[in-house]
Amino acid sequence: MKRHSSSLSSSSPDAKIRKLQHPFIDEAVMTILLSPLWMDLWKWRPHFVLDMKRILDKTPTRLWDKVSAQLASSMDKTFRKHRGNLESCTITSRCNDVTLQNWIRRATRVKHTKDLTLNYIRGHKRRYRGTHTVDMLPEIFSHPCLTSLSLSGYTLLRRRAFINCGNLKTLKLLNMFLFRVSTLRRVLAACSSLEVIVLEIVFLSGLGVLKIGNKNLKFLQVTFPDYVERIEVNAPCLDVLDIRDIKCESKNNFILTAPNIQFDRNYWVSRCVYRPHISYNVSELVQETKHIWYELLVSDFHGMPRHGTLSVSVDITNPKEVKILKELLLMWTTYKMIELEILFKTNKASREEEGECFSDGIAHGKLWENATPFPNADFRVYKVWMYNFDGSSKEEFAFASRFVMQKTVMMKMMIETSSYPPMKKLEVEAAVAKLMELPKGNEELSIECF
Repeated sequence: MKRHSSSLSSSSPDAKIRKLQHPFIDEAVMTILLSPLWMDLWKWRPHFVLDMKRILDKTPTRLWDKVSAQLASSMDKTFRKHRGNLESCTITSRCNDVTLQNWIRRATRVKHTKDLTLNYIRGHKRRYRGTHTVDMLPEIFSHPCLTSLSLSGYTLLRRRAFINCGNLKTLKLLNMFLFRVSTLRRVLAACSSLEVIVLEIVFLSGLGVLKIGNKNLKFLQVTFPDYVERIEVNAPCLDVLDIRDIKCESKNNFILTAPNIQFDRNYWVSRCVYRPHISYNVSELVQETKHIWYELLVSDFHGMPRHGTLSVSVDITNPKEVKILKELLLMWTTYKMIELEILFKTNKASREEEGECFSDGIAHGKLWENATPFPNADFRVYKVWMYNFDGSSKEEFAFASRFVMQKTVMMKMMIETSSYPPMKKLEVEAAVAKLMELPKGNEELSIECF
């Protein structure tokens, strides 16, 4: 103990603060026993966690109310001792509404928190069962510094907590219960600047129209386990649509207006079978945005690996976009993908100069020259649909050839030619004929034009 305390004492203040970036509050508090130099440093942590779950998991249910009240009092004192502003604040609790809302006000109005996460505890072992009804104060989430909000395990009675919430860029409503579809519609309308929306909601009544019309929306993830009468999404900037579970009466009850998402086959509703589906317009994303979207896509999927279908538009000559495509395909680690839809984007940049390179040093002309299986040797998909396939593009032909020869496609490869003018149609059909002549990884694979 003394030896460890000595090493801590010899550390620079910046080094000590870096060590305090990620541990929980109770771990930070314990460091006081090791060295008095830690006593003030933990109070300046930019990431703050108040978590009752660890202790309540070990507490008999009959004592939860008593222990929760004691923990809330202790956590409140700890919160008040913190100094400086917060990048993020996570509160996982089972406290009364007054205490919770006091913590929210302190996190937003005093600590100027940018990313706020609120989880309500309902069951043992990190399981959130049911929800807790709370009627938040008006405009409680409207502080201009707050840009990301995540709520889990609550029932919202009305939208007043979200009035004037144009400050929010990210909103996650997980394991939530709402009485009416109209409540969610009003909440989303009040958050006019949203770029990321993640919804996992059960409605008492699914009657009515859920309209999602956020003009800046780029990422939408939806899980509605119960019936919703009609969903209308109008999002001119939408690049990612992740449908995990929805139940509409017909394909016509989900209306999508999003220019960047050029697919409307409604894979998620097929012969009354509801399939998870991702539509992704691949582009060169800022690294932070790419990471956030990826983490959301691979987040808990009902305790199972990703399954279902994927539609993707991609520039197959761009290594950065190909890397994102590879990450998407590798999400299907156990289940075979049911269907894959690929729209080849027309590359507007000039590729005439041989050897032109991207910033990562990969020449576009050599991107598909090696024989490495894509995305790996284990990936399988039953059916592939290809749109805007250019018979004169060496990269697109090489990409399609891998799918034919490397056992990637199990049943069918369908290539659209009907939308081309006559001369171009003949050129593409000739390229398809060459694909048909290749040795097939799966003998049962059929290659067709449509």
